[in-house]
Amino acid sequence: MESMRDAAMGFEAVKVSMSQDRNGVVLRLNVHPNDCPPELHTDWVGTRYMVAMVRLNDQDEPETREEHQRVERMIASAGLLCRNKEFGRYLYEAGLITNTNPSTMETDAINAVRDYCGIKSRADFRNDPDARQKFDTLREEFRQWKRS
Repeated sequence: MESMRDAAMGFEAVKVSMSQDRNGVVLRLNVHPNDCPPELHTDWVGTRYMVAMVRLNDQDEPETREEHQRVERMIASAGLLCRNKEFGRYLYEAGLITNTNPSTMETDAINAVRDYCGIKSRADFRNDPDARQKFDTLREEFRQWKRS
């Protein structure tokens, strides 16, 4: 069987409308006649497709969504914060870790953040808005602790 990439049809489309019926979401796209692959005209109604869509900016470049960027920055921030000695001291004073041993502080901080946020990995922030909120709270409390 061909790979999906080899079988793919590429074209630009504009979202026209979206609704829902008993079978799922109905997405209407407007495709310019010059961009419409001829196979779409000859395929039967009801033909199934695997669809990949990328949002484009005004320069026809892929656009990364702001929320996705924010979450990726949060994941990076969590990693950096756990290496920060001041953050380790804050976690100790807040009772989230039990010692300030420099050789275990980063690991202790990682485990404390995971426990506090209810996650197994920083990657879980991508799909868990509650964990993101908890991390934002923890980070803000650390900032306030630093100011005092």
